Amino acid sequence: MNPLLKRIHHIIVSSSLLSDESSLIIGVSGGADSIALLHILSILFPATRRIVVYVDHGLRPNETDAEKKMVQEQAGICCADFETVAVDVQGEKDKNKCSLEEAARTLRYRAFEDIRIKHKATTIAVGHTANDQAEEVLLRLIRGSGSAGLSGMNQLRGHIIRPLLHETKKTLLHYLQEQHIPFCQDSSNFDTRFLRNKIRLELLPILERDYNASMQQTLLQTAAVLSDEDSLLTQLTEAILPEVLQKEPGKITLSLPLFTEQPVAIQRRVLDNICWTLHSKPSFKKIQSLLKLAATNEQKEIHLTDGLRAVKHKDTILFHRPSSKKGYRGPGVVHKTFSPVSIPSPGIYPVPGLAHTLSITKLAFSPDLLKSPGTVFVVDANAIKFPLYLRQIRAGESFHPLGAPGRKKIARFLSDQKIPTMERNNYPLLLSGEKNVALAGIRIDHEFRITQTTSQVLLLQWQKS
Repeated sequence: MNPLLKRIHHIIVSSSLLSDESSLIIGVSGGADSIALLHILSILFPATRRIVVYVDHGLRPNETDAEKKMVQEQAGICCADFETVAVDVQGEKDKNKCSLEEAARTLRYRAFEDIRIKHKATTIAVGHTANDQAEEVLLRLIRGSGSAGLSGMNQLRGHIIRPLLHETKKTLLHYLQEQHIPFCQDSSNFDTRFLRNKIRLELLPILERDYNASMQQTLLQTAAVLSDEDSLLTQLTEAILPEVLQKEPGKITLSLPLFTEQPVAIQRRVLDNICWTLHSKPSFKKIQSLLKLAATNEQKEIHLTDGLRAVKHKDTILFHRPSSKKGYRGPGVVHKTFSPVSIPSPGIYPVPGLAHTLSITKLAFSPDLLKSPGTVFVVDANAIKFPLYLRQIRAGESFHPLGAPGRKKIARFLSDQKIPTMERNNYPLLLSGEKNVALAGIRIDHEFRITQTTSQVLLLQWQKS
């Protein structure tokens, strides 16, 4: 077997990137790297089902037709199916205010994934090489990145494999010439308006000429070392995430006691995870601000990007968006509202505004009822007069919590119960006439407690709908 083929076959098999039973999408632009990828995979894994995908970015109309035709011909020679997809790179750039390169990459991988799902394929193969890896490390260093970014591209990431990541472009070109396999030259690869091209055509040659003749190899070795270290840090971070994060739709609560005990490297990665989960790209400045917020004893909030807020309350930080992804200058706590509910008799009463339901059941008293789960509250039915009334708490209101020596401001009571400010509207006030019966889901008023004369009770249950 050809030495190049032997090396690539060993990497694919030893890393479990592909098997004969796989079905795969192969991204082929027509350039030397992707054409080599197509032919090599077709030789090494002929039993696989292969779908070649050419993405027309709409940026080189004078070259696209010839390029597309050549890719289709090579797909046929390799007994692979062929599909082409046109994407609007300029539109994506304008929409997301990103670079043309980033827009093209986003749409390209989105197209690959769509076709993978369409054909129920297991893998997407792309033709990145060792040269691309070296350029990527420099690119990320220039733009600013931590060890995860500086470890470069992964050979396997999700459904994407990069079987050529350890091979140089020179080696692949030699293989194509030796096998008399045609390929295309992409004119945009020589356009130094694109940062990656500028790095490849200008910066790397200067570094190799004036500073380190083995600069590319040095970058690859550095990426390999950082990749191993990144893997270890990732494992340590993933082990701690379930203990410090409580994730709910659209929001994440960070528990600080255990978080602040971790090394700063782990803290940074936990905060990275939160930002990515909530679709807010992390940056050095953003993570530094969050580290300071976690360390402060003050109750405060900071504004992140895309409407995301981080609200510090005692030993937690709540990450949420008060107003979807829109910019919003008001307080980070947006209070939920609901229409007051009149309750004429026992029954089940949904409160859509809070996504909760109040259930009221009347029963003869039995001491066993006092052993009800913590979410069920028992009050003396004889002390209650219907209709009851459920409404939001008003500023300055107080009540006499069951078992407490006297009355207390409701706001103070909720604070003592460590109910975060942003959660307090989930616990409305239940009244009988002008008297407070209970804070739904928290505590009943002392006046409505069970006594020796209690014969009938109401079971109050406040639960999510």
